[in-house]
Amino acid sequence: MTFSKSLACLALFASTASAYAATQGTPGPTSSGTVTINATVTPEVSISNLNDITFDTTVLRTALNTGQDSVAGDNVCVWSNNPDRSYFITATGDGAANAFTLNDGTRTIPYSASWATVGGEVALTAGQKSSKFTSNATGPNCGGSVSAAINITLTNAAIAAMEATTTYAGVLTLLVSPT
Repeated sequence: MTFSKSLACLALFASTASAYAATQGTPGPTSSGTVTINATVTPEVSISNLNDITFDTTVLRTALNTGQDSVAGDNVCVWSNNPDRSYFITATGDGAANAFTLNDGTRTIPYSASWATVGGEVALTAGQKSSKFTSNATGPNCGGSVSAAINITLTNAAIAAMEATTTYAGVLTLLVSPT
């Protein structure tokens, strides 16, 4: 690029940029100037309204006796300020390699986790970022309502492997990200 073309490009850029720059007042009985105000927020998400999930012993007994799996869940609030209100979930369990497991100190049983929204329910894979979800929340706390649910499933085989009167516990971490 030649020197004269560089100067022309610079002059064009300067005149375009100055359209949004502050203007200064001139001396006189009054003087006024202008400033441009800019504001930008980064993509933000929030997850709230989380509660511990406990499988009811009567429901587990019924599932065991009928050969069915048992599902328990929690309604939650997820908010995103993305223009399309999108977000992603990465779920990790506290088992080996982030596995979804419950443990009684001796024995370990697996569980599965899924994420439900008005668009349907999707199985979560431990430690892997989900497909994109869209929230219906208009504010970080969902106005006291819910926008999604986490569902936990114990298979009939896992229930059968549990020892009676023993509490099995595990921690599920739900990482919400805007991108």
